Amino acid sequence: MSSYAQDVKNELAHDFDDDIDCLRAEFVALLKVGAKKIDGRLEFSSSNAAVVRRVITLAKKFFPNVKPEVAAVRRKKLLKNLIYAVRFIAAGTVQNFFDALDMSELLKRTRFKVAYLRGAFLAGGSVNRPEGQYFLQIVTSTEAEANFIRKQMSKLEFNAGLYERKKKFLIWLREADAICDFLGMLGANNALERFEIARNVKEIRIQVNRIVNFETAALNKAVKAAQRQLADIKILLDKKVSVKERFQEAMTLRLENPSCTVGELADKIGMSHAGLLYRFQVIHRLAKKFSKK
Repeated sequence: MSSYAQDVKNELAHDFDDDIDCLRAEFVALLKVGAKKIDGRLEFSSSNAAVVRRVITLAKKFFPNVKPEVAAVRRKKLLKNLIYAVRFIAAGTVQNFFDALDMSELLKRTRFKVAYLRGAFLAGGSVNRPEGQYFLQIVTSTEAEANFIRKQMSKLEFNAGLYERKKKFLIWLREADAICDFLGMLGANNALERFEIARNVKEIRIQVNRIVNFETAALNKAVKAAQRQLADIKILLDKKVSVKERFQEAMTLRLENPSCTVGELADKIGMSHAGLLYRFQVIHRLAKKFSKK
C-alpha cells in the first residue's frame, strides 16, 4: 500500500501542463533537487516510478537528442523498495541546457514559481498522512538550493522553516492550512480533498474528546463532593449533633439522593445551587469540628 506522500506525487506526476515554460521550470527543479553529477553523468533517482517517468518525458522535450539510461536498484536496508535512476551524460545538450538558464527570468511569473516548487516537491518532498501530525517538507543537498526554494515559497506567502540535518537541508511547513494551500497550489486536488476530510474528522474527534474529558472530570468532581458530604453527614449523625432545620433538610436530601449533583439536589427543592452548596459547606465545617472531639 502506497503512502500518502506517494499518492500526492503520483497525482502530480500524471498532471501535465501545456505551458512549455512551466514544464521547463519544473524540470529544472526536478534536476536541481533530485539529481547529482556522478562520473561525468547527471543522475536523477527516486523511489517513485511515476516521478521517474515524468523526468524521462520532460527529458525528451528538452534533451531530444540525448538517450537516457534507466536502472532500478533494490535497497538493502529499511523497506528494501526499488530505487529508480535516470542518467544523462552531463555534456553537450544537457550542459547547454543549464548554461543557458536565467533563473530570474525563468521564475518571473507566479505560475513559473508554482511549477518550480512542484518539481522540487516531486524530487525531494514528502508529506505526512493527514490522520497523523501535520508536516510537509522538501529535502535538498545544498543550503543554497534550500534557501532558494524557501525564498520562492515566501514570495507565494508560505512561511516555511529551514534547518539542517545529517548534511541535508529541509524546508518545512507544519500548519494544516499552509499544507492544504500548498497541495492545492501544486495541483494535488484529490490528495487535498483527502487531507481536508481527514482533518475535519480529526478536529471533530478532538472536540468530542475534549467534551467527554470535561464531562468526566465534572462527574468525578461531583462524585467526590457527594462522598464527602455523605461522610460529613455520617459524622454528625454518629455524634448526634443537633443542627438547624435548613441544614437538616440538606442532610436528608443528600441521604435520599446519594448520587445526585448539588445542582440536581437544588432543583429538587427549588433553591439556588449556591444556596444549597453553602449549607453543605456549613455541614462540612461542623463535621470537621465534631470529628476532632
